Amino acid sequence: MDQGLLPVPLPEDSGGAEKDQCRLWIGNLDPRITEFALLKILQKHGTLTKFDFLYHKSGPDQGKPRGYCFASFSSREEAENARRKLDGKLALSRKLAVKWAYTVDEDSSSSKKAADKKLDAQRDNQSPENTIRAIEAKLKSMEDSQHQFSLSLKPEAPPGSSRLSYLNREQREQTLKHQARTKTFRRNKRR
Repeated sequence: MDQGLLPVPLPEDSGGAEKDQCRLWIGNLDPRITEFALLKILQKHGTLTKFDFLYHKSGPDQGKPRGYCFASFSSREEAENARRKLDGKLALSRKLAVKWAYTVDEDSSSSKKAADKKLDAQRDNQSPENTIRAIEAKLKSMEDSQHQFSLSLKPEAPPGSSRLSYLNREQREQTLKHQARTKTFRRNKRR
């Protein structure tokens, strides 16, 4: 670290539960609605302390709105007023869904991670001998079924014996007859 530059202390996040009581989730947003337009709509209903308009971070929709946002008001009354007035209100082509925001417990996401770790541990606990046996069995089954997937280099039927070649032959003959007639017609026309 450079001399003279001290780390800036981060402000403590005080009153997390209190903030949740003034925080709204606004969903079913029309993809055409802009962050600025929605901000102006929300400001008509009270003083905003925080506004989070969410965008896709990756994937095919990267940079496009996610279809929902979060808004924190300065008081519970303002948030309640905004919730009552905006819920079901038409914004562009969609009715807004306005609900109270809540914090997702980390326990639910950590239980999923724990299940994934358990599955990985089960894979790791499998003995090398069992893994080798499984691979050998797979290779044997592939060898047994190899004749089903091999290509024969010599034809099994004589050329021109398929139903399609017969149709092609008829079509070819008709085309030749038609060409012969048109040539004859052109010759007679010139005379």
